[in-house]
Amino acid sequence: MQLNVSTSIVRIVLTVLLWMDFCTGIRWLALYENRQKSWTNSKDCKKSYGLSAEQLKICQQHLDLMSTVSLASYKGIDACQKQFMDRRWNCSSITSAPQLTKDLKRGTREQAFVYAIASATLMHSIARACSVGITTKCSCGALPNEAPTGEYKWGGCGDDVDYGLRFSEQFTSFHTLKNSKRKKTMMNSHNIAAGNKVVVESLTTACKCHGVSGSCSIKTCWRSLADFNKIAETLKDKYGMAIEVKRKRKKGKHMFSPINKKVDKIPEEELVYIQKSPDYCSPDRKMGSIGTQGRSCDPESHGPGGCDIMCCGRGYDSRDVEIVRRCECKYYWCCYVKCKTCSEMVRVHRCR
Repeated sequence: MQLNVSTSIVRIVLTVLLWMDFCTGIRWLALYENRQKSWTNSKDCKKSYGLSAEQLKICQQHLDLMSTVSLASYKGIDACQKQFMDRRWNCSSITSAPQLTKDLKRGTREQAFVYAIASATLMHSIARACSVGITTKCSCGALPNEAPTGEYKWGGCGDDVDYGLRFSEQFTSFHTLKNSKRKKTMMNSHNIAAGNKVVVESLTTACKCHGVSGSCSIKTCWRSLADFNKIAETLKDKYGMAIEVKRKRKKGKHMFSPINKKVDKIPEEELVYIQKSPDYCSPDRKMGSIGTQGRSCDPESHGPGGCDIMCCGRGYDSRDVEIVRRCECKYYWCCYVKCKTCSEMVRVHRCR
């Protein structure tokens, strides 16, 4: 009897650890449904929102930032779906969070991308929130130490990248994940770090001119993060170049090595995966695949959105569709806009 109780306890502990290992990094994306919520009370922080025990504590301690976190989840999901709208896997499965489908749990390159973009959108959003004064916990980013190289001076209020990075790592449990010896957890922690690194490397110099009558006699510059759409595009490129890896032990440490022997090392900013993806041609709800039947495609393209690839060899049907839209809009003083209604025939191609 004692043995059975002990075994049950071990199983429960292992289940909890597995949940923490694999899922903490992206279950919080379920917050996208609460992006218009006002976070005013610690009771607003709920496990049903996809928050782990540690994230519940962070939520209660940072209520002033939770609206930003919720918006970050929406921004990440929106960016993912825009980047993959012409792919067989179109990132639709991400909206099932906090429940995750197999495409986001089995170690695929899709999982790699989602972990990276989730951490990136969180870091980016928090860093921006600091610079616009949403919270008193952070403010403007630190000014560069090096002297200006042009005719300008450092000033303004840059994005607080340091605080954004710390918050992202804490919220996604990065420091806990990176010490794990489990393959999927090692993969997730690497991709979380890669997403954050892409954000850091997007820092550019933004400037504002000052002077009489619009002249630029004085120019103030600061460090600003790139628009998040550009960051999402960079991560999408890295998705395409993701490195398949295997785990090995070297000098008592667990680490990844590339499956492809032509790849010498794994750069920190590159995505890694441990299991090849399915083709996503057929509907499979558990796998996170909606299939490609009925999806639009481009018969002129030979890329991912082309009919040859999108339709998985099944062919496609074409038909003309009438599109009605507003056109020739004019503004009348004061104060309304009047438009005509225009229609045009557009040829649409859809996979069989």
